[in-house]
Amino acid sequence: MRHPNLSATDREEENSHRNLSSCLRSVIGRIWQLIVTILQQFVCCPNYGEEYVPRREEPRAFAKPEARLLVVGASDTGKSTFMRQMRLEFGDQYPVQERRRHQPHIRRNVMDSIHKLVSAAAQYEYSYSTPEVESIAMKFAEWPPLEDLLEAPDLDPSWSDSIESLWKDPAIQAAYQRRNEFHLMTNADYFIAHAPRILQEDYVPTIDDILRMRIVTRGAVTKTYELTNIRMTLHDMGGQRPERIAWVNQLDYPSAILFVASLSEYDQTVEEAEESKNRVQESLDIYEQLLGYSPFDTTPVILLLNKSDVFSVKIKEQPLKKYFPEYEGPDGDEASGRDYITSLYVDLTKKYKKNLLVRYTEATNRDNFRAIFAFVSNYVSRTIMGLGGLY
Repeated sequence: MRHPNLSATDREEENSHRNLSSCLRSVIGRIWQLIVTILQQFVCCPNYGEEYVPRREEPRAFAKPEARLLVVGASDTGKSTFMRQMRLEFGDQYPVQERRRHQPHIRRNVMDSIHKLVSAAAQYEYSYSTPEVESIAMKFAEWPPLEDLLEAPDLDPSWSDSIESLWKDPAIQAAYQRRNEFHLMTNADYFIAHAPRILQEDYVPTIDDILRMRIVTRGAVTKTYELTNIRMTLHDMGGQRPERIAWVNQLDYPSAILFVASLSEYDQTVEEAEESKNRVQESLDIYEQLLGYSPFDTTPVILLLNKSDVFSVKIKEQPLKKYFPEYEGPDGDEASGRDYITSLYVDLTKKYKKNLLVRYTEATNRDNFRAIFAFVSNYVSRTIMGLGGLY
């Protein structure tokens, strides 16, 4: 608005101020726009020029507790089966190509089992029911070395029928009833019964075959699994006598020791022992040696008494008192027999003033494994966190 009383000089000065103010506002506006652009491009929106999408905050990743478990025990107690169950539940679940790799091992289990039964029948001087079956038995007794037989390009198709005939014969069944007197793998009956399928040319092992197969563990087998609440590394130590020397040097101060023992071997002797020694006693001696090793003084011990399903059948056939005269319970009583064998381990644990957790397992039963491992995982997690985190 013009003021009529202003002189021409005053009006010219007023216009000059107005133009300068407008210019300053324009410059300040441009500088501000430049600042906003820079902030958008380098701070707020790295992908400037693209459609802006608000960035969602990612949850912070926290390190899981780490556990290291030693899986130990005498030979043929089920340690390797436990490790296979872990792989089935938390690993690659044995793809077909991997299962094919175990084909010769499983066929060896079949052939070795029937060979040992034929040898036992001859030792006990059992007679076969027919000359034809006796002739088959002679074929098995005189076969070439097992490795040569299994590595032949074409497996003799008659082996399957021959094994089936032998398995049905009373002489072989009588030898099988005395299997505690010689070393026969726990699942021999399973593999012999499935021989027609296993000896087929295009045979691919099933998961049940994998769980039941017998392979001697040499050295240490180490596997790590990322579980929901914990990162767990398991060290499966070979149970053969020469392998045990390395146990104490494998891992000092583990998070826990998983000691696997067999309930069902109370009537069997150690195969590699020069002297006759009961397998349960062998397991107890190993257990005591482990308890006395100083780096394990504060290590929690979880005792898995395995093959409880086999034990429940055997205890009705073989009196526990015959092999452990100190046992005072009734013959054939599963609960009393199980409690007695458990007490042998508990007494040793008390002697070394350690705490012990005991669980009864069936290594080839997947539902039983899931329940047992859920307990083991939760217990180890609580123990580690109670010690202040990673251990």
